[in-house]
Amino acid sequence: MKILLLTFTGTGNTKLCGDYIQKHFISFGHEVTHIVYKYDEPLTVNVNDFDMLGVGYPIHAFNAPEVFYKWMKSLPKVDNMPYFIYKVSGEPFPLNNASSYHFVKVLKKKGYQKKYEKHFLMPYNIIFRYKDEIAKQMYLYLEALTKAYVTGIIDGDAESIKYRFYQKVISFLLRIEWIAPKVNAPISSMSKKCTKCQVCLRNCPTGAIYLNKKGRMKFKAPKCAMCMRCTYSCPVNAIRFGIMNPWKVNGAYRYEAIKNDKDIAPNYINHSTKGYFKLFNKYFDKQKELLEKYHIPNPIEEYLELNNEE
Repeated sequence: MKILLLTFTGTGNTKLCGDYIQKHFISFGHEVTHIVYKYDEPLTVNVNDFDMLGVGYPIHAFNAPEVFYKWMKSLPKVDNMPYFIYKVSGEPFPLNNASSYHFVKVLKKKGYQKKYEKHFLMPYNIIFRYKDEIAKQMYLYLEALTKAYVTGIIDGDAESIKYRFYQKVISFLLRIEWIAPKVNAPISSMSKKCTKCQVCLRNCPTGAIYLNKKGRMKFKAPKCAMCMRCTYSCPVNAIRFGIMNPWKVNGAYRYEAIKNDKDIAPNYINHSTKGYFKLFNKYFDKQKELLEKYHIPNPIEEYLELNNEE
């Protein structure tokens, strides 16, 4: 098959998910084109040249970001093209299920037929920073779970997600989050720590940051998606992100370094875990069953066995 992946990513977790999906499809002999959204890079490929479409996004307040919705809305009409969804958030709760609902309706009218959908977990880039142990566990699982998802798509029996009525209602109500960036951006600013390195300006996926006549970084309210890439990647933590400033997470998770650090346990979330992350056990139990279904080794058990042998 020729497969087209369209990914919107903020801090890189959804891109990483899409990269793994691309890798696994290629390993099965399929041709994959992976395009990551950038406001000044229009879609140059012809969607109708592909056999299947995959679309990925980070979940914001139990919704797809508005910029992603508009991207999906801009896609051309097709003749019953199958597509699948991969979406990423920091928590496994069912309210995330209907985050795709609003653009799925749009794509259906354009001739796209949703076949599969999966929700993957990766660490938060807002609210609070996850411990390295949690980041490690989620990172180790991501490659294995994307392989299971791709295997299921190829076999024709990958899981999908049904949207319950209450989930659609709550998702609709929380779509007010689309307004939040437009309110928050005008009151965001750069502190005196700003070195004018322009990392935020160059990397903003929506073009929401610009340099004014005085040489200061400013935010364009209509374009900001509150994806947190600017606050996450600022090398000197110089961005005051409006009312969201107390909840920003600065500094990327160094996944490979965390993975290779044997002093960081890979199984923080387990049935002995207490507090908030105890709620994640149901998700991970389900993923273990999925891996068993497709005969894919459990990445935590594999990691522990490998390092115990060493």
